[in-house]
Amino acid sequence: MNTFAGRQTENKTARRLLSFIEEFGKLDPEMQIQQIAVFLHVMGKPGVTMRELEQLTGLSSSSVSRNVSALSKTHRKGQPGHDLLATVEDPMDRRIKRISPTSKGTKVFNTLISILGS
Repeated sequence: MNTFAGRQTENKTARRLLSFIEEFGKLDPEMQIQQIAVFLHVMGKPGVTMRELEQLTGLSSSSVSRNVSALSKTHRKGQPGHDLLATVEDPMDRRIKRISPTSKGTKVFNTLISILGS
């Protein structure tokens, strides 16, 4: 679009997308794209398994585990995580871990939705 109104729309879209990214920066200025992808996949399918996340993201099992850990309440070596996701054992098969959003994760996601909708 070459019109002024077209550029205004493009700029508004770019600002919304930048605000979307900045929301993650508020949580961690060095948050990696893999963590964002894992978070958004879980929000799209709460209760997803670790194996399903591997398939959805194309990441290795160790990468999925590390990213889920960073987004959970407690990260590696007992350090605090972002508390956006929680992992629970599947009651039918304890070998399977299911990942769901925490209340904080849901709040962050709702903020992201409102940014994109504005």
